[in-house]
Amino acid sequence: MFQKLRSHLSLQLLLLTMFFVLLAEVLIYVPSVVNFRKTWLEERLAAANIAILAIEAAPDHMIGEMLSRKLLGNAGVVAISLKQKDKRQLVLNTDQPLNVAMRYDMRDASYSDMIRDTIKSLFHFHPHKSLIQVKGYANFMQADATQQNPVIHDEGTFIEIIFYENLLCEDMRRFSINVMLLSIIISLITAGLVYFSLSCLLIRPVQKMTRSVAAFRAAPENAPIDLSDEGRADEIGIVMRELAAMQNEIRAALIQKRHLAQLGESVSKINHDLRNILSSAQMVSDHLSNVDNPVVQKLAPRFVKAVDRAIRLCENTLKYGNAGLEEPDISSVPLLPIVEEVCLSLGVTDLGGIHIMPDFPEDLTIQADSDQIFRVFLNLSRNAVQAMKDSGTITFTARKEDGQTIIDIKDNGPGIPGQIKATLFQPFHGSSNGGAGLGLAISKEILEAHGGALELVKSDGDGTHFRIILQTV
Repeated sequence: MFQKLRSHLSLQLLLLTMFFVLLAEVLIYVPSVVNFRKTWLEERLAAANIAILAIEAAPDHMIGEMLSRKLLGNAGVVAISLKQKDKRQLVLNTDQPLNVAMRYDMRDASYSDMIRDTIKSLFHFHPHKSLIQVKGYANFMQADATQQNPVIHDEGTFIEIIFYENLLCEDMRRFSINVMLLSIIISLITAGLVYFSLSCLLIRPVQKMTRSVAAFRAAPENAPIDLSDEGRADEIGIVMRELAAMQNEIRAALIQKRHLAQLGESVSKINHDLRNILSSAQMVSDHLSNVDNPVVQKLAPRFVKAVDRAIRLCENTLKYGNAGLEEPDISSVPLLPIVEEVCLSLGVTDLGGIHIMPDFPEDLTIQADSDQIFRVFLNLSRNAVQAMKDSGTITFTARKEDGQTIIDIKDNGPGIPGQIKATLFQPFHGSSNGGAGLGLAISKEILEAHGGALELVKSDGDGTHFRIILQTV
């Protein structure tokens, strides 16, 4: 099917080129055939003028029958007459009766009249071998002191010729056939050259892009078809480069998503066994915390923290591997209890060096899903606690302005390393503390589902500043 469409496009281009060339030839043919007819009649009138001059040169304007036939034959007519205002008429004709079917006057014929008369003659609307009469100016010679034999016209003197119209029609048809053959040859040569040029400049690149799109649709992750633009700087070259870049980007994204899907499938398969192992380890850690041994008491918190971190990593990986987040159940919820719950979850009260300070009115409310916004605060606060290690302050400030609630979360830790800022919100890329790099990616998706946003305002040696934007209404 694809090959048929490609051939059809090429055939259309070739036929259209030939059609437009032939159309141009038709537009040229009409004035050409009109001019041919005019020239043909003028030649007959000129020959008739010569015949009249021969008659005027004869004694008493009388010539023999043989000479008369020769003059008429040389002019290609059957009768010639010269009419003058103040002189008698000179006539040269046959003895047979002449029935004229049509009369034309070349002296004052307009171009539209000549076109109409040409069409009549070309299609020969009159009976076969019908006679037509044509009038034209009679030329005669006059010499004076300044000019030698100039040809002049006398408005009162004209010449008439009568001839068989089929002679004119046959010559016009032969001329038309020659023009038609020449037009076909020119159209074929021109169409071939134009087709070859357009094929190289347009058709072949379009065919290459079409094959590439069809192959990409059939197997988007396979190796691409070569879309080299051969250094073209025109629109076709730009389209080919942009198409190749788009396919490469989509192909890379699909491969990445396939890898993530395979990773999620693998994690989901081992999740049950891993959770059982971690649960057993968590039970052991609880017993170890009650053992009255200085060494155990010193190592147990680290063991407990490592087990908790492994459990959270497993849970976050599985949650991110879902097809999408749950639709948020947005309602008006107080902000302070959520921040206090974050403190308890992180055990900040047990860590003397870490402090979380809410800096906003106690009655401040936000429009959000309480469970999902808790996950956002917990992810951001946990990252800050891990970055500050043993001491530091996390400050929550909030305000409402222009129909939005703006929540700023700041810490005075060492800041985020510069090499991961560009991929901070991408999954599996934005972690600097040994985590999976899912916390910020999940938080950003949650806030976007709320119709809000999460952005990094700044991060340097003085600390890190994240901003959460939520809609008030």
